[in-house]
Amino acid sequence: MSFSSDKLETTFISPMTPDGPVENRKYTLTHSDETGMMFLDIGSQYNYSAINEDMRDEILGKWIMSDDNFYRLIFYAHVGDYNFTNAYKRYMIFKSHLESALQAVFFGDRDLFESYSQLIYTPIYVKFDSTIPMFDNYEYYGYIKDYIV
Repeated sequence: MSFSSDKLETTFISPMTPDGPVENRKYTLTHSDETGMMFLDIGSQYNYSAINEDMRDEILGKWIMSDDNFYRLIFYAHVGDYNFTNAYKRYMIFKSHLESALQAVFFGDRDLFESYSQLIYTPIYVKFDSTIPMFDNYEYYGYIKDYIV
């Protein structure tokens, strides 16, 4: 699946604005299978009301300041508590859509990177949450600059 900017709707939830702040900034990315639209909410809390509890196919993300005073960006994907076969399928679906999901987040938040250009060198990690140990891990996904369209 490829990212298309005309299929993204971005909403900023106060106190977040298009150009800041970075601290406590959280992303909730959901989508509609019917329309292909992606919905990005940027706020100080995740927008749990946008999440389809039956599907759980959202991507959540947050900025973390590490001990060395550099930011990291952590995203979460809920693989779930399925049997191995179903967990494998969900894990692979998440992985196949992650590039376009990350492109959507960084496109939707592009004003932030114009205001703080050094943030494009922030490393990205994705935490896959699963009861199957093989799919319950952190994976490195490069830098924000790798996904800017």
